[in-house]
Amino acid sequence: MSILYQTLDRLVAVSLPNRCYLCQQPLHQGQGLCETCCTDGQLGAVCLHCHKPLAQTPPHRCGHCLSRKRWRPVISAFDYHQPAGRCAALIKTQHQWGLIAPMVDRLQQRILFYHAQGVIGWPQALVSVPMHRRRLQQQGFNHAHLIAQALSQRLGVPHAETLATKVKATRPQHRLSGRERRQNLSGAYGIEANSGMSQVALVDDIITTGTTLAMLAASLGKQGIAVSQYWTLASAIQRVSR
Repeated sequence: MSILYQTLDRLVAVSLPNRCYLCQQPLHQGQGLCETCCTDGQLGAVCLHCHKPLAQTPPHRCGHCLSRKRWRPVISAFDYHQPAGRCAALIKTQHQWGLIAPMVDRLQQRILFYHAQGVIGWPQALVSVPMHRRRLQQQGFNHAHLIAQALSQRLGVPHAETLATKVKATRPQHRLSGRERRQNLSGAYGIEANSGMSQVALVDDIITTGTTLAMLAASLGKQGIAVSQYWTLASAIQRVSR
């Protein structure tokens, strides 16, 4: 584990809230959300590609996505439009590191469920969405790295922390159109050559349009590294128009 992660672990250990961030109910040390708030904010049965709600499972894809020859599973634990789901953003914006553990625990459970069902395979490594060095200096940490590191420790899948780098500073994505998002991220990622990696999963905090993950996947693909799935704490893609 890097010095950065060790430092953050120590900071989290001394600053974890003893009450749920949302409902303020007392908690055991080491949790930032209570069981009730986590359960209320969980993503229900959804299509594993577009996150359209499903009446029943299996199958784990909607009728439209079942007709797709090529698709990539998108596994998220929380609905971003629920209070617990919006907590995913607070890890980055308010440095609420105590939220990482309970949210990653729920994501881990969902990943293991789909793996046990034979819906997904096991990636060779995890790749977190990288941050440009100037942004990293301003923020002091990469929230996607912290999420991937926590998943790596729980699942025993290596975190390929340096495989992808962000080589171009870009504008914030949230106010851009789909075309603008793609243009904004064009040429933004650098991929380590001759890494020996062949198949990975991408990790981020929230998925909305999926453009960031898709552009990173495309950059990895140019180096012969396939992205088999996306893993995120929360999903906002149900409300995104297509």
